[in-house]
Amino acid sequence: MTKNSTRPILLLLLVCAAALSSACLSASPLAPTSPLTVLGTVDTASHTVVEALIILSRGKHVVETTVPVHLNEFQGSLEVPVGQWQLTVFLRDADGMVHFQSKPENIQVDYGGATSIELILRPAASTVNISIDLENYVFRREALRARIYFDDQMYEVIRPDADAPFEAALEISPGSYEFKIELYTESFRVGDKLGSGLWQVVHIGASEEIFLTWKPETQGLLISGRVETLLPAPTGVTVTGSGPEVEITWMPLDHWNLQGYIVLAQKSALDRYELLTPSPLPTTSFLHALDPEELPSEVKYVVAAVSTHGLVGYYSAPQIWRP
Repeated sequence: MTKNSTRPILLLLLVCAAALSSACLSASPLAPTSPLTVLGTVDTASHTVVEALIILSRGKHVVETTVPVHLNEFQGSLEVPVGQWQLTVFLRDADGMVHFQSKPENIQVDYGGATSIELILRPAASTVNISIDLENYVFRREALRARIYFDDQMYEVIRPDADAPFEAALEISPGSYEFKIELYTESFRVGDKLGSGLWQVVHIGASEEIFLTWKPETQGLLISGRVETLLPAPTGVTVTGSGPEVEITWMPLDHWNLQGYIVLAQKSALDRYELLTPSPLPTTSFLHALDPEELPSEVKYVVAAVSTHGLVGYYSAPQIWRP
């Protein structure tokens, strides 16, 4: 074999060796993962809990594992892609019934290092079924939306039309809550609110199904009225005196609805009549004191009767006084 003929064979061997070497190398991961360890403690002793269900969710992707519970503690490890996840843990008995749960928590899993999460679990949430009874409510057909408050947590409920039931099923953690419901019409804007609900205290137990029926608070409103006619104008009005005091007198008005009389004066046709008696007079005379330094050329006086409900009757014919 010549020296020139061996060169292609050597090149072929080098290519094969490179191919075999590359086949032995591990491929780069498309979705890097990092270990996540979840540690948990139950805040109340429980002899029925046997396992912990650990759930990580991100959109439609879910990773979960089940680990045993020993002496009210558990520990579970998962390999999950890096990024943000929502962690929830449920503690179950041998029959699969949930007795404790953690509050959903957002966690960040970073690449290149282990992540450890410690949780304290509380009794499992209860299902609270709320039915809004509008049978005797004046706006029962207009009420299409509701806001339900448990402390600062707010839930919105919408029914499609006035004939649909007004109901909601909520998962609420055990405890005592300040509870109220507000009703709205076609939107949740302030102008569409039908009224502010009243706060009340409710108690939610653990792992229960509770049924609450709520009715809007209403109060009876009694409206009564009477027809009241204007009292007739007083008669016999006279004005006497040369000034600066003017006495106005008139004939008494015989009427069952009479409270008293008022006297008004006008010093110029350009001005409105001035009320001289802030409170109705029980008598049929009034003494008007004028300013002696600025006596007007004339004053017009009128008298009117006032009813027991404060309705001012017709004015008398004006009487003119001149100094």
